[in-house]
Amino acid sequence: MIKLFNNFIEKESLCSKSQKILLAVSGGVDSVVLLDLFAKLNYKIAIAHCNFQLRGEESTEDEEFVARLAEHYNVPLYVKKFDTIAHAKANKQSIEMAARELRYQWFDVLLEKKGFDLLATGHHINDSIETFFLNLTRGTGINGLTGIKPKNNRLIRPLLFATREQISKYAKDNNILFRYDQSNDSTQFLRNYIRLQVIPALKKINPSFEQVMERNIQNIKNASAVFNSTIDETKEKLVKEYESSYHIDIELLKQVKHHSIVLFEIISKWGFNAEQTLSILNTIDEQSGKVFYSTTHQLLIDRNSLIIESIIAETSEKWTFANEEELINSPLFNTAEIIVIDNFKINKSKNFACIDYDKLTYPIEIRKWKTGDSFNPLGMKQSKKLSDFFIDKKLNRFDKSKVQVMISDKKIVWIMGMRIDNRFKVNSKTQRVLLLGV
Repeated sequence: MIKLFNNFIEKESLCSKSQKILLAVSGGVDSVVLLDLFAKLNYKIAIAHCNFQLRGEESTEDEEFVARLAEHYNVPLYVKKFDTIAHAKANKQSIEMAARELRYQWFDVLLEKKGFDLLATGHHINDSIETFFLNLTRGTGINGLTGIKPKNNRLIRPLLFATREQISKYAKDNNILFRYDQSNDSTQFLRNYIRLQVIPALKKINPSFEQVMERNIQNIKNASAVFNSTIDETKEKLVKEYESSYHIDIELLKQVKHHSIVLFEIISKWGFNAEQTLSILNTIDEQSGKVFYSTTHQLLIDRNSLIIESIIAETSEKWTFANEEELINSPLFNTAEIIVIDNFKINKSKNFACIDYDKLTYPIEIRKWKTGDSFNPLGMKQSKKLSDFFIDKKLNRFDKSKVQVMISDKKIVWIMGMRIDNRFKVNSKTQRVLLLGV
């Protein structure tokens, strides 16, 4: 087992003995065997243990057991207690999802604060097979059927060469003690149901099921490499990246063969699922302005593009400046200065506003635009609603939601980053210019 473990690490280029490795150790057989193998090969290791406080006294006993392991192997130990149930309720998550989120957030903190190079977990072949079926039942593309990766950024899984049975045999042969989590026998969790009910039924059909599935997953990985190469080439043509958003050209997308698969592979990285992909394609011609949401991103069907942006929490925040000093020193502006008109040259960039300072009245306010707002666009004497101005500018829904306006004496002075009001423009009578840049 030690030789197979070492060979797998070398074959997959998982880690080196010069690196510091943090081991996620629950006290179960997989993580304890992982600890034993790393220790016997003299790697620089430490233990991280999560106490999710889900099993009463048993959770405390797990923590105490792992503490004894750390002492036995003479390695550093880090322990964290979590109120997992409260976190799950607050975030409307399953217990499984909450525990996963909590532990990996903490692991990331440990990696940074304590200077670890890598995090190692005890996932094995059976975990990879279970992940295959888990993703299959939830709906996935080809990449979701490739099981668990041996390495994902700083996360490594050095036991992915072994089955659960091989790991248990190693523990027995080497008199390695471990804790057993009774919740592993509960079929209320989908992964447990697959492990306890689905896979045993399939093994009755083929006793070599695990070996066959290992080959199947490897074949799918090979096929996905070819598939991903084609998808990447198509992405280059379809997707344009901007400062804070991604735009997918709708007409070009329609011309692509099997465009539903291509679209799913593009937007799934932002958390959109297969069902949403079909809904987007079904409404792409009729519902410009419709928005779809994943947990982290929003997708807008615009006139010519699908626009993807991160979800930003809405804010009603506004800023009020009582005097000149507050305005000039505000962090809202990249540039803010009052200039005497002599030798002044107007900056015509849309990110700058040149305003007749003496026409302003304090307090000056900056806020998000509202329905019903109107102004006199520069060069025009008549009033225009901002909503109509945005239509003329062909602003999409996302862009409109970010627009802020500068107000003086209940009048819009500047649609920030776009256009000033004609009533506040610099003219031949101007004495002082307020130059603002965003």
